[in-house]
Amino acid sequence: IHVRGRRDVAFTLAGAGDPFEDLRALARELNLEEHVCSTGRIPDEEVERVLATADVCVCADPLNPLNDISTMNKVLEYMACARPIVAFDLREHRFSAADGALYARPNCDEDLADKIGQLLDDPERRAKMGEYNRQRFLERMAWEHNAGDLIRAYGRLCATTPG
Repeated sequence: IHVRGRRDVAFTLAGAGDPFEDLRALARELNLEEHVCSTGRIPDEEVERVLATADVCVCADPLNPLNDISTMNKVLEYMACARPIVAFDLREHRFSAADGALYARPNCDEDLADKIGQLLDDPERRAKMGEYNRQRFLERMAWEHNAGDLIRAYGRLCATTPG
Protein backbone atom coordinates (compact mmCIF):
# COMPACT_ATOMS: atom_id res chain seq x y z
CA ILE A 1 0.00 0.00 0.00
CA HIS A 2 2.68 2.50 0.99
CA VAL A 3 5.37 1.31 -1.43
CA ARG A 4 3.05 0.84 -4.41
CA GLY A 5 0.88 3.86 -3.70
CA ARG A 6 -2.38 1.91 -3.79
CA ARG A 7 -5.30 3.26 -1.86
CA ASP A 8 -7.85 0.89 -3.40
CA VAL A 9 -6.80 -2.13 -1.31
CA ALA A 10 -8.05 -3.59 1.94
CA PHE A 11 -7.11 -6.95 3.38
CA THR A 12 -9.06 -9.35 5.57
CA LEU A 13 -6.94 -11.83 7.48
CA ALA A 14 -9.23 -14.63 8.56
CA GLY A 15 -8.12 -17.40 10.85
CA ALA A 16 -6.20 -17.70 14.08
CA GLY A 17 -3.15 -19.76 13.20
CA ASP A 18 0.25 -19.47 14.81
CA PRO A 19 1.24 -16.22 13.03
CA PHE A 20 -2.01 -14.36 13.88
CA GLU A 21 -0.62 -12.11 16.63
CA ASP A 22 2.61 -11.49 14.69
CA LEU A 23 0.59 -10.38 11.64
CA ARG A 24 -1.52 -8.01 13.72
CA ALA A 25 1.65 -6.53 15.24
CA LEU A 26 3.22 -6.18 11.79
CA ALA A 27 0.14 -4.34 10.51
CA ARG A 28 0.48 -1.88 13.42
CA GLU A 29 4.24 -1.52 12.90
CA LEU A 30 3.77 -0.78 9.18
CA ASN A 31 0.91 1.64 9.84
CA LEU A 32 -1.54 -0.51 7.90
CA GLU A 33 -4.23 -0.98 10.53
CA GLU A 34 -6.80 1.01 8.56
CA HIS A 35 -6.25 -1.33 5.58
CA VAL A 36 -6.17 -4.67 7.43
CA CYS A 37 -9.08 -6.34 9.20
CA SER A 38 -7.98 -9.30 11.34
CA THR A 39 -11.03 -11.40 12.12
CA GLY A 40 -9.41 -14.27 13.95
CA ARG A 41 -11.21 -17.59 13.62
CA ILE A 42 -14.62 -17.20 12.02
CA PRO A 43 -17.41 -19.78 12.08
CA ASP A 44 -17.52 -22.04 9.02
CA GLU A 45 -20.90 -20.63 8.03
CA GLU A 46 -19.37 -17.14 7.70
CA VAL A 47 -16.45 -18.14 5.45
CA GLU A 48 -18.47 -17.88 2.24
CA ARG A 49 -19.80 -14.44 3.22
CA VAL A 50 -16.31 -13.13 3.92
CA LEU A 51 -14.86 -14.62 0.73
CA ALA A 52 -17.67 -13.05 -1.32
CA THR A 53 -16.20 -9.64 -0.46
CA ALA A 54 -12.78 -10.52 -1.91
CA ASP A 55 -11.65 -9.52 -5.39
CA VAL A 56 -8.49 -11.62 -4.97
CA CYS A 57 -7.73 -14.38 -2.48
CA VAL A 58 -4.15 -14.94 -1.38
CA CYS A 59 -2.40 -18.05 -0.13
CA ALA A 60 0.89 -16.77 1.24
CA ASP A 61 2.03 -20.08 2.71
CA PRO A 62 5.78 -20.21 2.05
CA LEU A 63 7.70 -22.95 0.33
CA ASN A 64 8.86 -25.58 2.81
CA PRO A 65 8.85 -29.37 2.68
CA LEU A 66 5.38 -29.63 4.26
CA ASN A 67 3.59 -26.84 2.36
CA ASP A 68 4.95 -27.97 -0.99
CA ILE A 69 3.00 -31.23 -0.78
CA SER A 70 0.03 -30.21 1.40
CA THR A 71 -3.38 -29.12 0.17
CA MET A 72 -4.33 -25.89 1.91
CA ASN A 73 -8.00 -25.79 2.93
CA LYS A 74 -8.15 -22.10 2.11
CA VAL A 75 -7.23 -22.76 -1.54
CA LEU A 76 -10.16 -25.16 -1.86
CA GLU A 77 -12.44 -22.69 -0.07
CA TYR A 78 -11.38 -19.95 -2.49
CA MET A 79 -12.06 -22.26 -5.41
CA ALA A 80 -15.47 -23.35 -4.10
CA CYS A 81 -16.43 -19.68 -3.75
CA ALA A 82 -15.28 -18.87 -7.32
CA ARG A 83 -12.47 -16.54 -6.27
CA PRO A 84 -9.23 -15.97 -8.20
CA ILE A 85 -6.08 -16.85 -6.28
CA VAL A 86 -2.54 -15.57 -5.89
CA ALA A 87 -0.15 -18.04 -4.28
CA PHE A 88 3.50 -18.92 -4.08
CA ASP A 89 4.48 -21.42 -6.76
CA LEU A 90 4.25 -24.66 -4.79
CA ARG A 91 3.63 -28.12 -6.21
CA GLU A 92 0.34 -28.65 -4.41
CA HIS A 93 -0.97 -25.15 -5.20
CA ARG A 94 -0.38 -25.84 -8.89
CA PHE A 95 -2.15 -29.19 -8.64
CA SER A 96 -5.14 -27.81 -6.74
CA ALA A 97 -5.74 -24.46 -8.44
CA ALA A 98 -4.00 -25.13 -11.78
CA ASP A 99 -4.96 -22.22 -14.07
CA GLY A 100 -7.10 -20.59 -11.38
CA ALA A 101 -4.14 -18.87 -9.73
CA LEU A 102 -1.28 -16.56 -10.49
CA TYR A 103 1.93 -17.98 -9.05
CA ALA A 104 4.65 -15.89 -7.45
CA ARG A 105 8.24 -17.01 -7.03
CA PRO A 106 8.35 -19.03 -3.79
CA ASN A 107 8.83 -16.90 -0.68
CA CYS A 108 9.24 -13.68 -2.71
CA ASP A 109 6.87 -11.19 -1.11
CA GLU A 110 7.52 -8.57 -3.80
CA ASP A 111 6.47 -10.97 -6.55
CA LEU A 112 3.41 -11.97 -4.54
CA ALA A 113 2.46 -8.27 -4.26
CA ASP A 114 3.04 -7.81 -8.02
CA LYS A 115 0.70 -10.71 -8.79
CA ILE A 116 -1.97 -9.34 -6.45
CA GLY A 117 -1.71 -5.97 -8.22
CA GLN A 118 -1.97 -7.61 -11.64
CA LEU A 119 -5.23 -9.28 -10.69
CA LEU A 120 -6.64 -6.21 -8.98
CA ASP A 121 -6.06 -4.31 -12.23
CA ASP A 122 -7.70 -6.97 -14.44
CA PRO A 123 -11.36 -7.61 -13.52
CA GLU A 124 -11.98 -9.70 -16.63
CA ARG A 125 -9.15 -12.08 -15.79
CA ARG A 126 -10.35 -12.30 -12.19
CA ALA A 127 -13.83 -13.28 -13.36
CA LYS A 128 -12.50 -15.97 -15.71
CA MET A 129 -10.20 -17.39 -13.03
CA GLY A 130 -13.03 -17.42 -10.50
CA GLU A 131 -15.30 -19.30 -12.91
CA TYR A 132 -12.49 -21.74 -13.69
CA ASN A 133 -11.89 -22.34 -9.97
CA ARG A 134 -15.56 -23.02 -9.25
CA GLN A 135 -15.79 -25.53 -12.12
CA ARG A 136 -12.52 -27.22 -11.16
CA PHE A 137 -13.67 -27.50 -7.58
CA LEU A 138 -17.02 -29.02 -8.55
CA GLU A 139 -15.62 -31.38 -11.19
CA ARG A 140 -12.31 -32.46 -9.63
CA MET A 141 -11.47 -31.19 -6.16
CA ALA A 142 -14.70 -31.62 -4.17
CA TRP A 143 -14.74 -34.31 -1.50
CA GLU A 144 -16.91 -36.73 -3.44
CA HIS A 145 -14.20 -36.97 -6.13
CA ASN A 146 -11.45 -37.78 -3.63
CA ALA A 147 -13.06 -39.73 -0.80
CA GLY A 148 -12.54 -43.12 -2.48
CA ASP A 149 -8.79 -42.59 -2.83
CA LEU A 150 -8.48 -41.65 0.84
CA ILE A 151 -10.55 -44.62 1.99
CA ARG A 152 -8.44 -46.98 -0.15
CA ALA A 153 -5.24 -45.51 1.27
CA TYR A 154 -6.50 -45.97 4.83
CA GLY A 155 -7.50 -49.51 3.93
CA ARG A 156 -3.99 -50.31 2.75
CA LEU A 157 -2.44 -48.73 5.83
CA CYS A 158 -4.75 -50.57 8.22
CA ALA A 159 -4.78 -53.92 6.42
CA THR A 160 -3.46 -56.82 8.41
CA THR A 161 -2.00 -59.91 6.88
CA PRO A 162 -2.23 -63.26 8.61
CA GLY A 163 0.82 -64.95 9.85
